[in-house]
Amino acid sequence: YLKNRKEEPVQETSPNQMQYQILDQVKKTMAVAGMDALRRAAQRILKSRTVYIIARGTSKAVGSYLEHLLLILGIRCIYLKDYNLISTVTRTLDLNETVVVISLSGETEKILEVARIAKSREASVVALTGFFTSSLSKIADETLYCAADNRDTRDNDVHSRLGMFVVVDMLVGCIREYTGRSVFK
Repeated sequence: YLKNRKEEPVQETSPNQMQYQILDQVKKTMAVAGMDALRRAAQRILKSRTVYIIARGTSKAVGSYLEHLLLILGIRCIYLKDYNLISTVTRTLDLNETVVVISLSGETEKILEVARIAKSREASVVALTGFFTSSLSKIADETLYCAADNRDTRDNDVHSRLGMFVVVDMLVGCIREYTGRSVFK
């Protein structure tokens, strides 16, 4: 297979091009993130008894980062990394809890399943995704958007999650506004 495989030419990216691409993604994310949605999501998180964070694949790093910052702010949250625990916990959700679901494509089947179950149990659902027309954005109570250039995240996903990290920082900034707490000393 490898011997007969035609290699695609590798396009070299100059440091200047890379810088431009990164800055462009941050600017686009800030343009689509929506401060009103961020503030509403922050309020939902602050009103919750427990916040559950669920992400799959490459987006797991974003979930871990969000959990870390929320814990520093004294917000009770649990990042569910274990596939089996996700099913167990979603069956016990109630209206005093919020589920933050993270999926770049907004089409990750397990994430959609969790969002549907959470809604049926009257828990709040906050979604973080890259696409306005995703199935996830239609289910969630609040959807936070980031810039994304590709929806295909099924195989060997190496698409940047930089926009998601920017949205997490903006969300935590809103939470800090409401609480007066600081993440950074």
